[in-house]
Amino acid sequence: MQEIIILDPMLDQAVALAKYLKKYGNFKVIGCITHKQSGIFNKLVNFKYFDKIIYNEINQNLLDKYSVVIPVGASSTKQYFNITDTCKVGIVNFKKENLLVSDKIYMLNLCKQLNIPVPLTYCDGEKIEKFPVFCKSKYEFSSLPKIREIARNQSDIDNLPHNEIIIQEYIGYPSTFCVGFIANSGKINACFMHEELLSYPKQGGSGVLLKKIYNEQLFNYTNTLLTELNYNGWGLAEFKYIPEKNEYVFMEINAKFWASLEFALSGNSHFGKLLFGLNYSSKMGIWFTFIHRLLITNIFMIFRYLPKIIISRKSKSGSFFKVISVFLNHWAEKLKKLFF
Repeated sequence: MQEIIILDPMLDQAVALAKYLKKYGNFKVIGCITHKQSGIFNKLVNFKYFDKIIYNEINQNLLDKYSVVIPVGASSTKQYFNITDTCKVGIVNFKKENLLVSDKIYMLNLCKQLNIPVPLTYCDGEKIEKFPVFCKSKYEFSSLPKIREIARNQSDIDNLPHNEIIIQEYIGYPSTFCVGFIANSGKINACFMHEELLSYPKQGGSGVLLKKIYNEQLFNYTNTLLTELNYNGWGLAEFKYIPEKNEYVFMEINAKFWASLEFALSGNSHFGKLLFGLNYSSKMGIWFTFIHRLLITNIFMIFRYLPKIIISRKSKSGSFFKVISVFLNHWAEKLKKLFF
């Protein structure tokens, strides 16, 4: 029985991988928590899809001991590729060069060269004429805390680290449009698209209520970028929609497994086949809800979409105890910094 190490086992995408490996494959699935990631309340998380949980730093010894080690989150992906240049999972070979997409300025300039629309972006020191604006980190894999904030006036911006952020027009359309993919030499081998109608946090986070879609324009934009980048491996491209211009604009590509991966694994079995040789049928269904995220979402937004939530397929992989652990770990870290 082949052993597979999944880093960041607390993350939803890690749980989704473990769930499908145990349900449709014959693998021993081991979750690896690094010392830096081990919150004091992590034992509350439900690890039922893992055969074993270990605590180990991401180092060469770990990679030498196990033939398949899979980073899933931003932190473990960055640490993994500080050690090696490739991550082979099944017939998919994720390459370190993909991490170039974490440079948001580079990607904005690349989109302009390829005639792919992007949001209005303010240059350093440029006066902002219209608020609110959206502020985000320049680098996905930065060692600094990720920034995703809506600034409603200049004083909100003044409180942020100017050298670490990008300031863009605020796009009020509530949905985010996502293209999940596996690519080889810039060619898309598997693709799954969804619209996030609800996210947590609202200004840009993990999907809560998702709708399966297909949009030729979004596919072409993503394919054009991946071809230019000669991208190899998995990732998620994100876009926003501006109704006034009837235009989709590029936001970012995440060169890692994404939080709503379970929807893609379920909706397109090619993901499971390419990654692990799994054989199962893609499940039909347009709507998908992540129940544990719903529990921490604004109650008024839930009522707005309640009919869609009721008829949707639902993921219960991330148990309620996980939500509790996330909040307890968050406040434990706050208190630790405050008193120690």
